[in-house]
Amino acid sequence: MMNYMKPFCFFAVASGYSFMDSIEFSETEASESLSKKSLTTGEKWMELHKALSTTYEALPKNKNGFLEHQAVRYVLHRLFVQRYGWYIKGLEPNGEDWHHKPNTGEGAKIQDWVPSFLQNLLEDQAHHDGLDLTELVTLAAALEELVSHEAESRLKTAYQIHGADISESMDRQMAEDVVRTWYVGFLLAGNFSASSLDEVHSKKAVFARKYSDWNHAEEWLSTVEKDEYAKVDTPSSPTFTSNLKTVSRIGEEFFRFNDKECRDLKTTLKGMEGKKAGRVRLSTFYSKSLYSHWRFTEKADYLRKLGALDESDPKGQQVIVTNYMMARPNCLEASGLYAVCCRNECEEIMGHLEGEIKSSTAEPKRVAELVSRLPSETVNAPRELSPALLARLEQVAASNGGQVPLHGRLFAQWMHHAYPRECPYPHESGTVSPQTPDEWMKATGASDSSASREEMRQQVESDVCAIDENGKPKGKGCDEAEDLPWSEAEELLVQPSQEDMPDEVEEADEVQEEIPKPCALGGPCDEEEAASKGARWSAMFAGLLSLCMAVALVTDYWYTSVCNRKSKGDVFYVDAISSRDLACRFSHCRNCLAVWGLASLAWVMDLLDTSIFACSMLGGLCVLCAKRVGEKFGTN
Repeated sequence: MMNYMKPFCFFAVASGYSFMDSIEFSETEASESLSKKSLTTGEKWMELHKALSTTYEALPKNKNGFLEHQAVRYVLHRLFVQRYGWYIKGLEPNGEDWHHKPNTGEGAKIQDWVPSFLQNLLEDQAHHDGLDLTELVTLAAALEELVSHEAESRLKTAYQIHGADISESMDRQMAEDVVRTWYVGFLLAGNFSASSLDEVHSKKAVFARKYSDWNHAEEWLSTVEKDEYAKVDTPSSPTFTSNLKTVSRIGEEFFRFNDKECRDLKTTLKGMEGKKAGRVRLSTFYSKSLYSHWRFTEKADYLRKLGALDESDPKGQQVIVTNYMMARPNCLEASGLYAVCCRNECEEIMGHLEGEIKSSTAEPKRVAELVSRLPSETVNAPRELSPALLARLEQVAASNGGQVPLHGRLFAQWMHHAYPRECPYPHESGTVSPQTPDEWMKATGASDSSASREEMRQQVESDVCAIDENGKPKGKGCDEAEDLPWSEAEELLVQPSQEDMPDEVEEADEVQEEIPKPCALGGPCDEEEAASKGARWSAMFAGLLSLCMAVALVTDYWYTSVCNRKSKGDVFYVDAISSRDLACRFSHCRNCLAVWGLASLAWVMDLLDTSIFACSMLGGLCVLCAKRVGEKFGTN
């Protein structure tokens, strides 16, 4: 856990001015955010349009060409995480799944209802189910507008605490003091209040002492202030408007400061990994907390609920690095509308794939080609994908009618295997939940989400495969498996309609689950050449059978006449053939010739499978042979 995330709850008191009063919205206020003209014009709208267009084009649409409810939530979640590091409440996935509608009734979280409320309102105004790109951008802009409204309300609270008038300018020193009050409230998730100027200064001083990285946090803030005040006409006497621009920028760019913390966390966890990439043994996880400043203390039950615990290895539980980094214990609940979390590094990779493929599905060979050229912070490129990884990709395609759906659970799982330290492991829907420690304790009745020192020490001592100070397993004969877990369960972001499903998907029960050979994707094997040779021999054999069938039919025509045949002793001969005789004989085998001709034409045009065609020709020859043998013995 990152140290600076822990709020100091004693700062909230019943009296005075509180930032907590600025995080509530009414439906009227939410509705008004959609009606502002700035949502459909201006530089901000164009930026959002550009940011959303690539993913929008790649996402599957409903039958009317619009994004469905869950797809809208998915793309907006990705947008705000990548753009600002915001995990908008009500958009975050439930176990990497967007199919479950968020709770908007009594007992819902503070602002979880806002995104769905705005989306439903927008759909009602547009008179259709789903949203197009313009409506999607409008919804994103409306959510940003509400975030800006909250920042403004908190700034007004800071002004009240300092006894300042929002209609008047102030000197630079006082402006910086007011902004720092806003900043402390931001870092304390709004859990900050004061009734006098002396009280706010006292509490800010306590916060600075307890906040382990305050010097760097204040240095970053000073850089933002200096840059913003340089843009105004009178930097020595900022106005409320200029201060609002400063605090709004803090909210939009704090993820840049947070990214440094996330990189430190990732580097630390990577150094604790065992043989499995992106996995840290739970005992090693706790050991780091026992003997360093890092607070890796979450209970196993809580980690399991967060989706950060891998229990596939019977030799010991392991923490999934990517899932843990983005989990709520490492987030700053900076706003009533969003939390600032470590960004999902996989989204940048996915964005590149979507930009290249420009569709919601792709052939596995195309995906493999693109991924092999895409680097990440811990994966070098270009690289040769392993045969096992290529086989898994073919398996994903086989489960989805021969195409890889880019927004399905199986492909997300494949990406986790391809980039284990950047892409999170996608759990099946409903099995995990992005709960804060307080939410988990309330749901389970637990008194604490952290394990005690005794519990952590017991876990460390009981694991014979734990890593010692030299990076070696403590127990003898402990051979930790290297393979990452794989689940066959598929879940698509948007389920295809029955009429849109290919035959292969409708007949999925008949599809063999054999893992395809990696050479189908250009892997290191010679089976492609062997298959090509086999196909040529099959075609030659089918053609020879067809020729034999044609000769047999003609021979049968000339030597078998049911209309006019005469015999002399044991010698058969045919009299001069009249035109009537010829027509009679032709009527005998014309049906056979027609069938042969049509079947041959269909095979040449690749409308009939070679094996089926060859079997039909061979069967026809057998029938003719049996007929001639029967006539021979019948004559005798």
